[in-house]
Amino acid sequence: MLVPLPPGTPRRIGPHTLLARIGAGGMGEVFLARRDRRGDRDGQGVPPLVAVKVVRQDLDLDDAFRARFRREIAAARAVTGPFTAALVDADADAERPWLATEYIAGPSLADVVERCGPLPVPAVRALGAALARALTAVHGARVLHRDLKPANVLLAPDGPRLIDFGIAQAFEATALTMTGVLVGTPGFLAPEQIEGSHAVVPASDVFSLGAVLCHAATGRGPFDDPEAAAVVFRIVRGDADLSDVPPELRDTLAACLHPTPENRPTPEALATTLSAPGDGTPPSPSPAPALFPWPADVLSLFAEYREAVAASERAHDQGGFADAATTAGASGPRLRAEPSPTLGAAPAPPPVTPPAAAPPRRGRRRLWVLAAALTTAGLAVAAVTLPDALRDGPGDDPSKKPPGAPRAVADRVVTAYGNQDHSGEFGPSAADRAKRPDDWRFWSRERSRGMDGMGKGCVLTGDTLVCRDGRGAARALNAATGADRWSTRGFPSAPSGSQENPPEADAERVYVPSERGVSALGVKRGDVVWRHGTPRYAGLIAMTHAQGVVYTAEFNLDGAPDPYTTTVRARNAETGRQLWQTTLKGKPQGTPLVRGGVLYTALENGGVLALSAKDGDRAARVAKPLCDSLLGHRDALVCWSRTEDGVRILDPDTLAVRRTVGTGKPLAPPVVGSADVLVISHSPRPRSPNRLTGYAWRSGKRLWDLPAGGDATALALSKDRVFVVNSFDVRGVPLDGDAERVTTWSIPYSATGPEPKTLYTPLFLGGAVFAESGKGPIVSGRIL
Repeated sequence: MLVPLPPGTPRRIGPHTLLARIGAGGMGEVFLARRDRRGDRDGQGVPPLVAVKVVRQDLDLDDAFRARFRREIAAARAVTGPFTAALVDADADAERPWLATEYIAGPSLADVVERCGPLPVPAVRALGAALARALTAVHGARVLHRDLKPANVLLAPDGPRLIDFGIAQAFEATALTMTGVLVGTPGFLAPEQIEGSHAVVPASDVFSLGAVLCHAATGRGPFDDPEAAAVVFRIVRGDADLSDVPPELRDTLAACLHPTPENRPTPEALATTLSAPGDGTPPSPSPAPALFPWPADVLSLFAEYREAVAASERAHDQGGFADAATTAGASGPRLRAEPSPTLGAAPAPPPVTPPAAAPPRRGRRRLWVLAAALTTAGLAVAAVTLPDALRDGPGDDPSKKPPGAPRAVADRVVTAYGNQDHSGEFGPSAADRAKRPDDWRFWSRERSRGMDGMGKGCVLTGDTLVCRDGRGAARALNAATGADRWSTRGFPSAPSGSQENPPEADAERVYVPSERGVSALGVKRGDVVWRHGTPRYAGLIAMTHAQGVVYTAEFNLDGAPDPYTTTVRARNAETGRQLWQTTLKGKPQGTPLVRGGVLYTALENGGVLALSAKDGDRAARVAKPLCDSLLGHRDALVCWSRTEDGVRILDPDTLAVRRTVGTGKPLAPPVVGSADVLVISHSPRPRSPNRLTGYAWRSGKRLWDLPAGGDATALALSKDRVFVVNSFDVRGVPLDGDAERVTTWSIPYSATGPEPKTLYTPLFLGGAVFAESGKGPIVSGRIL
């Protein structure tokens, strides 16, 4: 339970305002906090509540300690999956290192069993299935927890949360712990951990889970003994006492506690077993957040925690921090502190009596609801392909959207380019959580067997996400849940190579390109409205949609009669009727851009071409510069190339270069939007860390320069922030360059296998990302 901040406690840690203390342990203290409103500049209501863990000031913070702390941060960041507490922010290089995770307004499993006694069988089953799903996410991120125990399981109304990856270890990592030190908590360790084996494997966490569930079902662990040495001896011998375990759970827990790792069930199999009701009937779907089968006395504890949160917020809002220190480095009198399940070094205290509840008022009820919404929010997405049993698991609930907030507009279209100018500006709706599709949750879907990985990109129209393959086949998914809606076949012949051109859409039709032609499909059912193939010996290389017209470019594939001839066509988007066509010398590069009645395209061997969008007549052409693609902003075009330093600003009438902005070779299309900040991801020199640099649009002056944090394969803008897509995460960078407000969220797809995974042409809406990952799954995860 929460306690007031002791005198001398800092008011802020990083960008977080402290509200109360959760507990303390051998490593430091944990506080309830909320992100400063200055970090919530788009005005989306109260920032989320977090648990901030800050190390003790008297610890020896040498390089080895900070390395271990960075490992803890990396583990927590990788393991943001179902039924885990997501990492929000962290700083291992601060004077006192800290990390912030989602705050879960509920007790630990250890506290619940102590105060309420053993849980009934349905609650144990649901608890075990949820924790098994959490382990699936943990292991899918190639991390071992290694300290799964009742104190590291927090309970919330919509299910448990697995926390504390302080001693987690990546599969391939070398342990930083000292030789001979027992890593974990006796009584919940697998035999191979106690014996010092280097073969600690995912099945070791399954063993610990079996012991945890035994504790939940009986009130004691399977190896409990007054002597610690006897506990260790019994684990090694496989002497588990399951006599008090209900019969319907006994075989399942015995399998988890098998001395041999290979004989234990996988987390996926365990989740399936525990999801079944126990009478031989098939497993039921994952319980909805409001239906998780906690007994009444446990539900009453949640109310106590919600009231404690509300009381802490009231104390803060009424100025209870007047005497607090103002920096995270301040020190004060050392007090006896309550132990925290996230630190776990001090012995368990007696339960803390919650604050007396005042008579209920309507305002108080709204605050309770808000606190519950913030603390039981859906979890951030781990770098893992979720198994089928998890894909319909709990995520964000519609009730967590601000009261009275409008739902997503039914005919909203989100393309990979952000806007009609292809400038990467997705607008305020990209970061407005009220704009998410109704009932949105985290999800991951494997590609259909019939879809190849040669065609890239998706488009979002209303609440339908449509992705393509190399033949022009399309698959439509419910953007909220990932459930299939429809699929259509493409052209029969196989593509000759990979295609970068994503589909586009309006409120009624989706336009799907392929090398062999273009198809217009109905959004609701996927019916073919019209379809046009390319002529023999020609292949479609580019397509764009603008103002009710679909423009395509077809290039000669066999070199005859002229290997440098391209046919550009314009078709009525509703009927497919050809409006005009024109032939030009050269091969277009990238996606054409339509603005101001002109169709612009970069050319493969250098130069830019401008055609009248009305009839295809040539408006202008230049032989230089070399551009990978074009985007528009204000009264200019932006040309960028991965082989040229900086980006060039072009005159839209003459196509002449006005000026060059930036240095270094761009890694992805630059972005510029309503804030007039041009953002470029680039590599300053070979093998150097990638950078992210912001420039003033009008003057070209460099405003700020920050590490990109990865390979920066795509950029996107939303109001006052830029999203940087890396191979394993999405970083949110403020457009003012404030490094302290940079946030990072993991990307939900598997990084295993021989092929590198890249999140292609991501779409942003409502604080969520939608994308496909090469030959990997199609995913949606939260970025805000």
